[in-house]
Amino acid sequence: MINRPALLEHAAAATATLSQVFEPPTLRDGLQLATQPRLYAEEQLLMLPANHPQGPVPSVVSDLLEADGVDERKRLVRGALHAIGFEWLGYGTVSQQHGRSVPLSFFTSYAHPAWVHRYFGQRYHEVDTRHQDAPCSSLPLIWDIDELGKSQTTGESSGRQRHFLDDFRDSGIRSGVFFRLASPTRANEHTVISLMSSTANRRWIMDSVLGQALTLGLSVHEYVSRHAHLPGGNAATHTATQAATQAPARNEMSATQQHILEQLQQGRSDKEIASRLHLSSHAVDYHMRQLRRRFAARNRVQLVNAWTEPRSAE
Repeated sequence: MINRPALLEHAAAATATLSQVFEPPTLRDGLQLATQPRLYAEEQLLMLPANHPQGPVPSVVSDLLEADGVDERKRLVRGALHAIGFEWLGYGTVSQQHGRSVPLSFFTSYAHPAWVHRYFGQRYHEVDTRHQDAPCSSLPLIWDIDELGKSQTTGESSGRQRHFLDDFRDSGIRSGVFFRLASPTRANEHTVISLMSSTANRRWIMDSVLGQALTLGLSVHEYVSRHAHLPGGNAATHTATQAATQAPARNEMSATQQHILEQLQQGRSDKEIASRLHLSSHAVDYHMRQLRRRFAARNRVQLVNAWTEPRSAE
């Protein structure tokens, strides 16, 4: 079983995306020529010893870093997926070009192997409504096949969407969680994380399952984007400019605000934070609003990301 508090402790720290590793395809008239992403797997990743985290990290990240080889890492992630009811995990980077989602890279080790090749071979990303339906705020989209069918458009692309849904069913994938993380350096790029299940509807994905799905996806994100390197590309790194930009915000925080952020990083709700720090709910709400403004964050995930990034670079 996944230890949710341990996973939540540092899951939100991973905001750098692997889009920086992959050079986009050649452009023509502002559009990318290729829509086939660069596919890569665990066997191609090299660990970065110099980037090994200091201090506590999510248990999945720690286990992946300490695993004895590729096979053990695969068993760890697949076991964590099955423990919360999912069978596959998709992880990739996407660029938005003139309203279209153009895939840049995709990590295949935990995905449905037949579906990966069918999805990109048929260019289903062009009619996959999850890319538009997922909130821009990094909140998750909980979906099932029937719900995706309701999002179908009319006209030229409707036939391709029907084929997309039919192939989805044929592959055995029925429901899942889909969310994305904005790139900290490129406004039109983001990381997409999708956990998928053969269960027929989405009603089984309750809050407890959703929380574990998010933290598992973020843990894989942190492992791939921070602690591993794909030969032929540069690992995603944090620039000195980013650290310098965040430093004043950190130095100006009160002790209470730092304590609130520490509690928030551990996945606690506003009510739990108020109880632990002996504050009123109004005080917590006030400090949360001040912190979001200070770090230019729109939500809790972005706030924790902004706070933890400069600390990990120190």
